[in-house]
Amino acid sequence: MRRVVVFTEGQGELIFVRYLLIQAIGYDHLSFECLGLRADRLFPVPYKYCSPNASLHYLLVNVGNDETVLSTVAERQENLISKGYDVVIGLRDMYSKAYRKRSRCIDDAVTDSFIRAQEVIIQQMSNHDRVHVFFAIMELESWLLSMYRLIERIHPSLSCAYIESRLGFNLSLVNPEAEFFHPAVEFGAILELADMRYKKSEDQMESILSKMIPTDINDALEECRRSRSFAAFFSEVVAPGQSDEQ
Repeated sequence: MRRVVVFTEGQGELIFVRYLLIQAIGYDHLSFECLGLRADRLFPVPYKYCSPNASLHYLLVNVGNDETVLSTVAERQENLISKGYDVVIGLRDMYSKAYRKRSRCIDDAVTDSFIRAQEVIIQQMSNHDRVHVFFAIMELESWLLSMYRLIERIHPSLSCAYIESRLGFNLSLVNPEAEFFHPAVEFGAILELADMRYKKSEDQMESILSKMIPTDINDALEECRRSRSFAAFFSEVVAPGQSDEQ
């Protein structure tokens, strides 16, 4: 059984990864456990699942802070690998206070510098060949925006044509990673068109992501030229050894 740990910066990312695994792998071959990390203590969070025929097991851990994903991976990777996990993965947003200190817009040079600095730290880890930390560029919401047909299932009025008529961009054509510095703002503006407020609460993220289906993943992967950070993350989490550099 392949065993994978994924540390996420928040509950929204953990919920996203859980539904991504369900839709990409299927319940029959999958088991997962979800935990939260606070004050260096782990505690269970929804939900745990185990198929008797599972060939893949995932431990999903919400660390609750974008700036601590890498340090948590560094602190725990040796122990986790010694316990039989095959790979340790981190997921965080590129959009952060540190990024905003250097740029108030998407800047490829700044983005690349954060990725390179992270790789330097990973190379110093004892199991660096089995550690991968990914940035969602610029935020998880850019990945959701690349799954543009998912948006319409959130509310039937939210078609690409209607969104374009009101907000001026076409989700089937726009490059979320290149166009939206703070994608949560655009995602929230879209929901407001249907009189919905984007609160990023656990219940709301569960409701939104429960609508994900395999074709949404395919949409994002087929547009990997526009959502390269999602394609890289997906490849390592679901199809190891096939990820491209961000």
